[in-house]
Amino acid sequence: MKNARSRPSPPTQQAKRIVVLGSEGRLGGSLMQSLEPMHQVIGLDRKHFDLGSIASIDAALGGLEYDLLFLTGALTAVDYCETHAAEAFAVNAVGPARIAEISAAKGAHVTYISTDMVFDGMKAEPYVETDLPHPISVYGASKLAGEAPVLTASAGNLVLRISWLFGPAKPAFPEWVIHKACAEPDLSLPGDKIACPTYTLDLIRWMTALVFEHAGGPASGIFHLCNAEPCTWREWGQVCIDTARDAGLPVVAGQIVGVPVDSVAAFVAKRPLNSALSTEKFSTLLGMRPRGWCEAVREFVNYRAAIAGNGSAPHAP
Repeated sequence: MKNARSRPSPPTQQAKRIVVLGSEGRLGGSLMQSLEPMHQVIGLDRKHFDLGSIASIDAALGGLEYDLLFLTGALTAVDYCETHAAEAFAVNAVGPARIAEISAAKGAHVTYISTDMVFDGMKAEPYVETDLPHPISVYGASKLAGEAPVLTASAGNLVLRISWLFGPAKPAFPEWVIHKACAEPDLSLPGDKIACPTYTLDLIRWMTALVFEHAGGPASGIFHLCNAEPCTWREWGQVCIDTARDAGLPVVAGQIVGVPVDSVAAFVAKRPLNSALSTEKFSTLLGMRPRGWCEAVREFVNYRAAIAGNGSAPHAP
């Protein structure tokens, strides 16, 4: 079984007309770079349309002809969603439903990015695609509400559940925790919250494999995609700052202290204690096994360390 590496491989099939919604986001930005050398790609972001407005979606997509659409944009601020439920459902569920309807009328395939937070975290093992979702946050509920209409609009559409996304297109948790570790000697992170980090460049390789390399055309249904092996939030942060220290960044923090996720005062929404995802369905279908999260994190942090010193502070996750 092949090990899925980080650097995306250009598709070998005939060039397609592709729309990427959320083209300036953490995933969309890197996806654009991966697809553009081979395909006719149109990137749309907030300055082009409002994902929470049906009229805006109709105006943006109505006149376009395309074969494939990747819906990477969403309202992903978990705590913001908790206090802005109407907006969360408009952006994460109602908008995607309309996009899927428009795409189905054009005969276009849709890939919708969902989340591990559709689960309640009560399972001891990693979640598989057939496990019953039960979100415990508005964000998770809104993303789950977007899955069904996308799959209903066309049986050929694809839903990808991912978790703890990080990558070069936009700062995320690794940049934030390294920034904190360079300024503060004592750090704490949840030691009971478990999931699987997902490196965008790895994710893009798996996504494009499902869409372009699957026999008979793009894959359909629900797939879980993330780097291999679960970890706690604290463990993820520790690998980030240890790698940054080894790479020569001025890290002053030592061992991160593990705390209960429920003790983090800044969190408004509940987080599932275990939202680790199993990728066995993907591996069985394509013969590709995602590499471990540690390897991916170290590769990314070393990349970030090599371009450090631009003076910009990363955003909090």
